[in-house]
Amino acid sequence: MKLMINIADLRDPSDSQGRSYRQVNATRGHSIPIGSLVEIKDSGGVRLFVVYHGRDCDQTPLCWLSPDRTDTVKREEGFNNYGWHGGYAEEDLEIIL
Repeated sequence: MKLMINIADLRDPSDSQGRSYRQVNATRGHSIPIGSLVEIKDSGGVRLFVVYHGRDCDQTPLCWLSPDRTDTVKREEGFNNYGWHGGYAEEDLEIIL
């Protein structure tokens, strides 16, 4: 019988409370505010606005981006709005404004 283990469920060795990576990530807040102009690192200068905060399956904070700063309401018919791009990890974004 083969056993699969999701890495996010393993204990984070740097966490003094003995929590899993997923539990640690769930406590992390988003550090880039909605409405911020950001540049995607290693993109050759692409700049967009942060319009939505979400999370990955391991609870890592992610950002969705749009050229329209006001497009911040998630549509019910699908996850991504027509102009949204994401989700980007915050370490892959540089705040411009």
